[in-house]
Amino acid sequence: MNCFSVSGIFCTQDLIQEFGNARKEGIVRAFKLEIIEEQIVSTAKFDVEGNEVEDFEKIKDFMEPKKGCYVLYRLDSQNKQFGFEWAFFSYVGEGSKVKDRMLYASSKDNCRKKLGYTYFITNLYGTDADEFTFEMIKEARKPSSSKQETLQLLTENEKIQREEKFMEVAQGTQTEYVHGVAFPCSTDLMEKFKNLVSGQVNLVQVALNIQNESLELDSAETIESVDNVVRNLNNDHPRYVFWNYKYIKDNESKNTLIFFYVCPDIAPIKEKMLYSTVKSAALTQAKQVGVDPEKKLEVRDLNDLTEEWLKNELHPVKKETNVRRFTKPKRAGRGSRRLIRSKK
Repeated sequence: MNCFSVSGIFCTQDLIQEFGNARKEGIVRAFKLEIIEEQIVSTAKFDVEGNEVEDFEKIKDFMEPKKGCYVLYRLDSQNKQFGFEWAFFSYVGEGSKVKDRMLYASSKDNCRKKLGYTYFITNLYGTDADEFTFEMIKEARKPSSSKQETLQLLTENEKIQREEKFMEVAQGTQTEYVHGVAFPCSTDLMEKFKNLVSGQVNLVQVALNIQNESLELDSAETIESVDNVVRNLNNDHPRYVFWNYKYIKDNESKNTLIFFYVCPDIAPIKEKMLYSTVKSAALTQAKQVGVDPEKKLEVRDLNDLTEEWLKNELHPVKKETNVRRFTKPKRAGRGSRRLIRSKK
């Protein structure tokens, strides 16, 4: 994943148990699942009333505008080994928040894995409730379906990558992707970026405003030592840090603009995923006003950020290797002519 492909969000034990009971009893027709407090939970369900076609339209009541959810739909067909077959739907409504689109796309495989891949005969995606039709399930059931044949040939990782592409959300004439989300910089932040270029400050720390989906100024100041930079960093939440680092190397004064992506291991999963996704957008917008870091580094443990480590990252020690030189022999027919004695 790659690290952004699969999240660390999983189904609760209550959900796993409830789904297990539903498979055995055959009474529940559909579940609505949502991501709440970094867990996948069941938030609604309805029982079997008609046949699989007649009940199908009711799942659209689960799909709210500008929100996301998964839907587990029990079919009437049964597998001799696993019982009733199920369909898995991923829904993220148009206009939903970027973090929701990202979370539902990257957590889907964890959900199916925990509930059991073998119970789901199809995995469908959409951004509009009306996109989901029972014809899609009929198509997936066809043994000769080229789509099914293709999916059977894919590795699980390839399936994940293929599925995430379906989670694109079109807005107007633009298409936003889960990876590479563009959060706009606040006015204050852009102003401090300019101050960084002019030398009024040498460090700018950036935080994400997840609610407003924007990049905000966390702090801007002048800090000379690595130790003082560490003291000013948050050890519980990710941050982007732009620092104009001045130091001495070989008796010469050096100046290097560094970008730190600080991502503590103990930070909330949602934040780590979002910061990782938005990082390129932050760098792109900073570059537009002249902030173009020469070195980009990632820090997970602030104890690792030391003067020695930083200088080694900027100027790695070159290992000397003894190279044995040899003279390449001349090819036949080259060089001075040799005396050839004829035999008498």
